[in-house]
Amino acid sequence: MIRDIRNEDIGQCLDIYNHYILHSDATFETEVLSTQEFTQRVHDTCRDYPWLVYEEDGRVLGYAYLSAFNPRQAYCRTADLAIYADCKETGRGIGRQLMQAVLSLAERDGYRHIVSIITEGNTASIRLHESAGFEHKAFFEGLGFKNGKVLGVHYYVLKTGYSGPLHEPVNLPYE
Repeated sequence: MIRDIRNEDIGQCLDIYNHYILHSDATFETEVLSTQEFTQRVHDTCRDYPWLVYEEDGRVLGYAYLSAFNPRQAYCRTADLAIYADCKETGRGIGRQLMQAVLSLAERDGYRHIVSIITEGNTASIRLHESAGFEHKAFFEGLGFKNGKVLGVHYYVLKTGYSGPLHEPVNLPYE
């Protein structure tokens, strides 16, 4: 089941994310986060954006959220997308279901563009984004260094189906 994150999910989401920090290049963070740090991130994000979890039998198997692509006001209709699935549960379509759900909320809330920054070599994420209609817009070579490797990043962008007025503020119902 996909639903909004709850406080009791934060620890499981943190475990998923800390695994990627320690064992992958999917995130450029290199130091594991504490429960306090991650909880603050979740609460800060949820003030303005959706954060969804995929739950099965009481376990969080993945999560997806939108956040600010850039804090400058002219970017108010563009959001950044992040998706993480439990490494033991990949290949089951959890990421695809989370992607569909969060993109539906993005369109409902008036976002015109969704941006994902994907680390070079993360072919599973690239395939997921391309299958959802994201277009490759840029590659920046060698921007990061992690796990003894110099890594580039791909920028993927999706133009949502939102076609409403642009002069009205984005609807941000999350609290």
